Amino acid sequence: MNLLAGQEYIKQKSETRTTTLHEFNSTFTSKEAFKLTTQATPISVNNYMAADDVLFSFFGRVNYDYQSKYLFSATFRADGSSKFESGNQWGYFPSAAVAWRISAEPFMKKTKTWLDDLKLRLSYGTAGNNNIPANQTKYIYESQNSTYVNEQTSYWTTSKYMPNPELKWETTVTRNLGLDYTILNGRINGAFEFYLNNTKDLLIEFPVPGSGYDYQYRNMGETENKGFEANVNVDIINKKNYSLSVSANIGINKNRIKTLGNMDDFSRSSGWNNEVGSDYWVAVGGSVGEMYGFVSDGRYEVSDFEGYDGSKWILKEGVVDASSFIGDLRPGSMKLKRTYYGDDAEVDENDNYILTEKDKTIIGNENTLKTGGFSINGLICNFDLSSNFNWSYGNKIYNANKIEYTTTSKYNMHNMLTIMGEGNRWTNLRPDGTISNDAEELAAMNANTTMWSPYTKSYVFTDWAVEDGFFLRLNTLTLGYTLPKSLLQKAQIQNLRFYVTGYNLFCWTSYTGFDPEVSTRRQTAFTPGVDYSAYPKSRQFVVGVNLNF
Repeated sequence: MNLLAGQEYIKQKSETRTTTLHEFNSTFTSKEAFKLTTQATPISVNNYMAADDVLFSFFGRVNYDYQSKYLFSATFRADGSSKFESGNQWGYFPSAAVAWRISAEPFMKKTKTWLDDLKLRLSYGTAGNNNIPANQTKYIYESQNSTYVNEQTSYWTTSKYMPNPELKWETTVTRNLGLDYTILNGRINGAFEFYLNNTKDLLIEFPVPGSGYDYQYRNMGETENKGFEANVNVDIINKKNYSLSVSANIGINKNRIKTLGNMDDFSRSSGWNNEVGSDYWVAVGGSVGEMYGFVSDGRYEVSDFEGYDGSKWILKEGVVDASSFIGDLRPGSMKLKRTYYGDDAEVDENDNYILTEKDKTIIGNENTLKTGGFSINGLICNFDLSSNFNWSYGNKIYNANKIEYTTTSKYNMHNMLTIMGEGNRWTNLRPDGTISNDAEELAAMNANTTMWSPYTKSYVFTDWAVEDGFFLRLNTLTLGYTLPKSLLQKAQIQNLRFYVTGYNLFCWTSYTGFDPEVSTRRQTAFTPGVDYSAYPKSRQFVVGVNLNF
């Protein structure tokens, strides 16, 4: 039996100082501006001292081993945090695990010829989370300086976060059932694992518009993750001068939102562009990471219009009107599908359905169905080879770059992806640069194009920008050569090995962005899987020598 008792005390302090300067001399370079800050006009000087973050904890652990057959472990933590008010400051988190080495039992004697080890284990544990900014339970006032507020040089203001004195610890409960095995004199070993995790009293940054504040931290809701994991290691060949081994693992996870407190659902914005608005949906019974937007219907063709009346194009009866999001409609404009059929659906005088926010729907899910990896290691005489792969299947990626760089939005000059190049996108311009409003001429000019016109009045998130996130990546590949010892003895060298390693050598995927392993909007956990201006992973090569005397 082993016993452990401990205590820890952690205190964090932080201070932020921000000075804004305007009206530098117009001839200054950036270096001159940084050196000569006194020659500018100070607009604001903001000093912010965050409240102290104190964590005071007690913990203990006991491990018990009886004949390496019956194993028991228990831990307990008591954590006190200054981020919560009296009555909610302390969280208590017990955990326990038991294991039974089945292969050591007398009734398993007949398996000794092939079964080396078989262990069944069961665990139950809790863990706390207080990962929110300090001082979210009290009103916070900040001293600021700005001539833009009633021409006052100094004033007091509250923060953007509404206080919540009822905040308490977030708790995750984990249950695991596992089976470890080793067979054939260690040639094959691995494990199977089933788990069920519940996180309750989720600490969520929740938007509170219309209250005078932007957000409020709340304990709301419960999520569930359940799944299965397995791994296996196999020594296929194990000889002196040549060997081959393979390892592989797979994980399957299902995420579900069990409750959101007194709410059933709400939308969130990833914030990569404010024009898009809400682009994620959070709902009881759903999962965290569901993308929320419109369904693309290609583009408006000439056949969708009655014709041009001299000032605008007139839609035919029954054609969906997406002008609320696209802007003035004409042949070649982006087209969106109707998905809402409620009794309060909006139509115009020509019986054209008017697209609204109600037509947004779930168009993708960031959660993977399966993830895994495998490695191959081999040796032939003095040459050695090792490789590591990983893969993911079933998730979707929100390609925000694909939206921005296929749309002009409100910009006159905007970079475009090659899919919007001349000959691919719809055009309304004749060779002489004038705009055509002739139906037959437009149809002929765009007979071989496939994409819509890049002009929209704002960015629009559709399922066209949601892509399959499947990938298989070769993470590392190493090839080495070790010189024979007979050549090294005279130089009194014990070992000399040359090797070359490549990182991120290839990635097999249908994703059109730079890299499928991406999630750039991390301010909130509700908006994962957004690819917006993510820097791609680099490919690297390393050449090295291992030398032992």
